[in-house]
Parts: sequence; C-alpha cells; structure tokens
Amino acid sequence: MRLALLTLTLHWIWILAAHASEPVPWTELALTIEEDRGVSSDGATICRVRVVNHGRGTWQGGDIRFEARAIRDGRVAARAPGRFGLTLGPHETLETVIGFVGRFDRLEVVAGGGTGAGRGGGKSRGGRSRSSGSAAKKKRSPAAGGTGNRTRG
Repeated sequence: MRLALLTLTLHWIWILAAHASEPVPWTELALTIEEDRGVSSDGATICRVRVVNHGRGTWQGGDIRFEARAIRDGRVAARAPGRFGLTLGPHETLETVIGFVGRFDRLEVVAGGGTGAGRGGGKSRGGRSRSSGSAAKKKRSPAAGGTGNRTRG
C-alpha cells in the first residue's frame, strides 16, 4: 500500500514538473494593455493588462510574464514587468493591474517580461485597446503587480 501511494505521488510530481517546464505558447496567447479610465490620477497612469488564451491548453498565470511599457514622445519612458495570477484555461481571459508614475500618451505590452520577448509571438497593442466580448468577471485574487481577474470568452 505504501509503495503504491509513493509511486502515485511521484507520478503526480513528475507530471506537474513536466508541465511547469513547458514554454508558454505565445502563438496561442494575446496580450493587450489599456489605461484604466475608472481610476483618476494626476500623477500616475493605472493600466489593465489582459491575456486571452485562444488555444486549448491550460497555463498557470504566474508563468505568463510580460513587460508593460509607457511611451512618451515616441520613446519608452518607463517599463514594468508583470505576471498574472490564477490559472488560464482554454478560451479564458486573465487580467492584472499595473501602474506607472507619470502620465503617458501611449502604452505597449510585450511577452516574456522583456527578457523573453525574443522567444517569439508576443503580441502588443499601443494606445487604448479594448478587449472583445462581454464576458463577466468571475474571480479576483492578488497577483504580482495587481489583481488577477478571470473571464470566459
């Protein structure tokens, strides 16, 4: 009985470790950023960063890293690395909130927290992009740099 339990435990650890080492499939994920108009500030720009899973896989939000960039006069004036909370399932959306000190005229987001952007496929949108769909928010929990929200598309 103990051997069977030990074998089963080791099997699950192996499965979880194998999944954790898989790279994030940026060809299946889409990142967007927009200024949060629900927050008023003279000295800060608060932004919502979203990731949409267009694939069939499920990914830990903490593995989905990005770098948000604030643009002023055509140049990157500030950078903020981030990641999501919760779990991103097929056809779901996660959201987190980040902030920049100062007011900016344009925003960008790239995959991989800046260092991994060269892995390919990271989508970015400048300006004030809007996500499609009218899915309701399901859940909130703390995440790095903000609050994680999940919606189904």
